[in-house]
Order: sequence, then structure tokens, then C-alpha cells
Amino acid sequence: MRNKSLYLLVACVCGTVAAILASQWLKAQAKSQGPGETTEIFVASVAIDIGEKITAEKIQLEQWPADKVPQEATADLKLLEDKYAKQRFYVGEAIMPVKLMDENWSTVPKGYRVVAMKASEVSIANLVQPGDRVDVMAYFNKSELIPRSMTKTVLMGVRVYALDGDTERKAGEDRPKSLRNIQLLIHEKDAEAWTYANELGKIRLSLGSDADYSTEDGSNEAGQEFLTWLDEHRQKQEAAAAAKALEKENNRKSVTQSAPKVEEDGFSMIKMVEGRLMEYWIVPGKIPRLIGEVGGESESEPKSSGEGSNQSSAGDADDEYSYLNGQDSPFYQPPGGEGGEAQ
Repeated sequence: MRNKSLYLLVACVCGTVAAILASQWLKAQAKSQGPGETTEIFVASVAIDIGEKITAEKIQLEQWPADKVPQEATADLKLLEDKYAKQRFYVGEAIMPVKLMDENWSTVPKGYRVVAMKASEVSIANLVQPGDRVDVMAYFNKSELIPRSMTKTVLMGVRVYALDGDTERKAGEDRPKSLRNIQLLIHEKDAEAWTYANELGKIRLSLGSDADYSTEDGSNEAGQEFLTWLDEHRQKQEAAAAAKALEKENNRKSVTQSAPKVEEDGFSMIKMVEGRLMEYWIVPGKIPRLIGEVGGESESEPKSSGEGSNQSSAGDADDEYSYLNGQDSPFYQPPGGEGGEAQ
């Protein structure tokens, strides 16, 4: 009995000591943490929508418990100047640079256009969000405007404007399960490059970098190179077509010059003259023009040189048409007219 009382006494003493030590440890911890310690950060003083510029009128400094301050929160105004909201901020919400953007891609800036393409044609559709940058490429089949089948970069570093018209970035379960269209923000001077690529080829997208690919006039470097490439090929095609047309015209002139020269439209007529068949070119209302002897030399042919040649040709012609001469000729008429007597 006395042993049990002793054990109980020892247990009570140990419990009391443990309680005192625990209380002292908790007080020391609370004192070291400083229960009233706070940190000053910028928060939204009004609701800020996507694409709105962060200004001094829309934010304010506020004291937050040190253990409740978000990791990316800041009290440095320089980190927030000239920034735009990448997502909505509610009144009292901490303003964090990670939720801001350098340029406002949620509204269409002056000098830019929004173009769209089917999400089903984009293999990375589930990887992109509004504000991301992509490179635009296209596959072309050989044609009159394309020298050979190939893949060509059309634009680089183009901003994704929206997904199905929604410009807000979303994460996790809020992201759309299926997309229909992807809208891109391009410079108005790149619209021609986009149109050519869309009409002549099959457009594809790949993830791009945030590097600046703008020329002095604001257009895309790759877009200008693509248009220059198309124009150079077009000029080569036009030069080849012009050379072919010139060759065809020269051939036509050569054939025309080698053919008998006919000044006006008319018709050919053959007439017997002094026992020879002569061909004339008849133009209504004008004097007939002699082309030449049928079976003999034409007007346009050079005369043979030498007296012997002329006599030979004449002799051949006389022999060939001899049956047309004399009293046996069907054209013979006796002196004094038909049925008359010789004088």
C-alpha cells in the first residue's frame, strides 16, 4: 500500500515538472517569433481586370502578418510600374510581379490584327495559353508560286491573343478541356505573309521565345523574309514566261517571213495567159497582183542566172502546155471570129 502511494507521488511530481517545462518553451517560442510582427506590401485598392495598367491609384501599401505574406509579394513600386494585369485582382489582394506582364496582349493594340486558326490543326494546342509566344510555320507543295515542296518559317515570336476568344490565362481544372480556335496577334504589315501562308500552305505552330523579332517598322523579320522569298521566285517565273513568249513571237515572225507575202486578205486565182497558167492574188476593189506561174517560178523567187537556163525553162513550159497551142487548142479561134474564114 505504501509502495503504491510512493509511485503516485513520483508520477505527480514528474507531470508537474513536464507541464512547467512545456509552458516555458511555448512562451519562449512566442516571444522569439514576435506575435505582433508585420510586413508592408502592395495590395489592390480597387478591382483590377485583365489587361489593365497598374497605376498608383489602383494599389496601396498594407501591413500583413509576416507569416501570411505571399512569397512573391513586394513593397517595391519599381517592380510594378508600367506593368499590366495578367489576371484579375480583387480588392485587398496582394500584387505580385509574377501575375503582371510587360505589355497588354489582352486588347488589340493599334497597328495589330487578330487572326484565327483551328485548334485541331495545332499539335501544341493544349500547351499554349493567352500571352504565350509561338512561331508560325507552313508546309507548301510545289506550284507556280512555290519552287519546291518545303516547310518555311512565316512568323516568329507571335503572341497568342486568346483561346476560343478568352484572353484570360487559366490553370489546372479551369483550363478548357477542348479548344476550337486559337487567335494570334500579328502586326498589320504581316497580314499579307499570313494570308499567303494560309492560302498556299498548311500552317503549323511551335512554341517560341520572348525574343523581339520586330523590324524598324514594327513588322516581323521572318514575315518580311518570307514575302521577299515569294517575290524573288515570282520575278524569276515572270522572267522565264517573258523569255518563252519572246521566243514564241520570234518563231511566229520567222514562219510569217518565210511564207508568201500577202498584204491584204483575198483569194488566189489561176488564169491562162499566152499559153501559161498564171496565179494571181485577188483583193476585191484592187488590181490583181501576180504571184507567179503555176509550176514555174513565183514572183518572190529569184530568177535563174544565165541565158541557157531561161531558154530551158521556157522550153519546158512550152512542151508541157503545147497541147494548148495551135488549132487543136480548146481556146483556138480562127481569124475573123468564130465560124469565120481566114483573110
